Amino acid sequence: MIKSRLTLKIFLLIVLNDIGDTLAQFLMKKGLIQTGINSITLVNMAEFISKNAGSLILWAGLAVYIFNFFIWIIVLYRADLSVAMPVGSTSYILVPVVAAVFLHERVDALRWAGIFLIVLGIHFVSQSKSGRRAEKA
Repeated sequence: MIKSRLTLKIFLLIVLNDIGDTLAQFLMKKGLIQTGINSITLVNMAEFISKNAGSLILWAGLAVYIFNFFIWIIVLYRADLSVAMPVGSTSYILVPVVAAVFLHERVDALRWAGIFLIVLGIHFVSQSKSGRRAEKA
């Protein structure tokens, strides 16, 4: 199968996947916080599992991950992995923003600088041409 270059439709599917990934990460973190357990040890493992097994927020995060799996399958079918994966790294941008805004986590300047470099890398990868040549029948 010959893959096409990165089209707007594929790019939007990748962005949707990254938004879903960010949402899933947020939901799972929020669900885990609600248990009130600050550390996990062998002693409290059963309590940790039982409290989280009933967390609807945690299960919602898992459902979003399952939905993302099917989106990613479509992306991989239509785009080169060497392009899709780096472009799909926009969750590295979205997760810290969501964590800072909704979870009140501190994201320092050095981390933002790293995120900027990731954005720059995503730009370069998305602009590159595929190294694969069309196969002749």
